Amino acid sequence: MELTDKCPLCGGKDCKRSPITEGAWIGSEGFHLQCEKGFRCIIHPSVWYGEQKEVIKRFHQIYLQMKNAPFINKNGHNYKYYFFCEEKSVGKNQDDFQKVNVAELMKSYPKSFMDKMKKALYNLSQAYPVYGYAICANSEMTHLFYCEGLEQNEYATEINGILDILCELGYLIRDLSNYRISAKGWEKASEMEQMELSNQGFIAMSFSNETETISDSFKAAIFKSGYIPRRIDEKEHNNQIVPEILFEISRSKFVVVDVTYPNYGAYYEAGYAEALGKEVIICCHEDVFNSDQKPHFDIAQKSTIVWKDEKDLENRLYRRIEATVGLNK
Repeated sequence: MELTDKCPLCGGKDCKRSPITEGAWIGSEGFHLQCEKGFRCIIHPSVWYGEQKEVIKRFHQIYLQMKNAPFINKNGHNYKYYFFCEEKSVGKNQDDFQKVNVAELMKSYPKSFMDKMKKALYNLSQAYPVYGYAICANSEMTHLFYCEGLEQNEYATEINGILDILCELGYLIRDLSNYRISAKGWEKASEMEQMELSNQGFIAMSFSNETETISDSFKAAIFKSGYIPRRIDEKEHNNQIVPEILFEISRSKFVVVDVTYPNYGAYYEAGYAEALGKEVIICCHEDVFNSDQKPHFDIAQKSTIVWKDEKDLENRLYRRIEATVGLNK
């Protein structure tokens, strides 16, 4: 598909595109996008290679990813996304934490008509979280509703059609040209949120440069299992850190804990997760596990993944998730 002069995220014509001037993608047809809506990212040409409808879907997922988290937060700093699309790299570690494989994001794209309607409602509830808020049809809904039309008259028809369907399903209430999410709609959105939460695996460990490869192995295994990895230091929030950690653990299907590097916080988080009845998977490098610095008795008595190298850790963790939690596919 050839990109038009319109911004693929907001549809505007005043957004700036500039050549890539850093990293491995220099000289490619990719570009740095500065969207007037505030989005900043690097887009590799592989994202728009392919059939038109598939490319439109990819940009829906990119928009929703950046709507939820405009930047990648790492060690207290914000970094822009580097989006690319490659099926063969799904579930594999990236050589740069800023790189996001859109093929991974496509795993959560709606797979049926009703799935699309439910996810459209969920996206709407996330974009307009205030009860009773009056909602008008707007261009952002092309992404919130996964519209497949390219021209304005096409996606405008889709937006109005989906709004009408959501009304017929009882999820929205129409008041002249405005819409409101109904009580039934909020109930369904809450149900959808719980389903979204069940897709998350929380990572508890010491975060430092020397543990990055361990974190990457955790992420790869969790992704390959069909779940979304959550590191608290990569989440955008304005709250105190401990309540935010406990909140994310409560939202997660399971918790993966590394005790190779001593970290009292990770022990605390493992205990909290156990108290909530979450599946807790303990991991430790064999050199530490078999030394005088082996994990504390309370943790060591659990069945621990004792790993040799990062690839071994990824494979063992994937099998443990499959056996104790189940694959989310």
